[in-house]
Amino acid sequence: MERRTILVPHDFTNVGDNALNYALELAQKIHSHVDILHVVKDSKKISAAKSQCEKIISGVNVPAGIEITPHVKSGSIFTDIAAVASELHATLIIMGTHGAKGMQKLFGSFALKVITSTHVPFLVVQSKFSGTDLGKIAVPLDESQESLQIEQVVSGLAEILKSEVHLLTEKKIDSNLKLKTAVHSGLISKQLKEKNISYVTEILAKKKGYSSDIVSYSKSKGINLIAFAYHSDSLLPQFDTFAQSLITNKEGVPVLVINSKEAGNYFF
Repeated sequence: MERRTILVPHDFTNVGDNALNYALELAQKIHSHVDILHVVKDSKKISAAKSQCEKIISGVNVPAGIEITPHVKSGSIFTDIAAVASELHATLIIMGTHGAKGMQKLFGSFALKVITSTHVPFLVVQSKFSGTDLGKIAVPLDESQESLQIEQVVSGLAEILKSEVHLLTEKKIDSNLKLKTAVHSGLISKQLKEKNISYVTEILAKKKGYSSDIVSYSKSKGINLIAFAYHSDSLLPQFDTFAQSLITNKEGVPVLVINSKEAGNYFF
């Protein structure tokens, strides 16, 4: 079996530590190693950054059989996260954030560009998160063809972790949109059934908006991961708001995002 690795971009803050601890717990479950990445703007700071990485590694509880490897690059997070993930053939990227304010502080308007700069699934963990028990995974779907591309990533996790997948769709008034979302839910249901993965389908009544309703449902069902495919170019601009609000949700539920454009080249 090819070596799995989880890449953790670490900015030497508590949210970086939080992402690292999350990665270590998950790595033990999926039999993966962990790589830390710190990006400096000035190459003169590389040596000091390497020392800080080693200090961080020595201060965490590393499960038996898990290796942690540090990487320090001089450049920009907007390109180096994707580049290092590609070099390492990373299975997953896990990044910490303080939520909406932290996201803006760290990335500004480029938040989603960083997350979708890579074909590797990108898991965002807030400083407040609901744990690494991934016994239940929420997968929101819509009428777009691209939303289906999350299936293979989620199926892979669900098979390893024996997770129950909750397929969520928004209640539609338009008959055409209603049919499309129903067809997509049916297609993924069939794929999950063929892989013997337990699943639940749910149509969410409109209350506070689709993203808020997804988070509320997840909280009520004890779901600790929301997974979706990002594909704003194929939808209306407000999808950016939908994606951003999910990623920085107030309940702190971790969110897994894949770039649907890139995913088709790597997962299908």
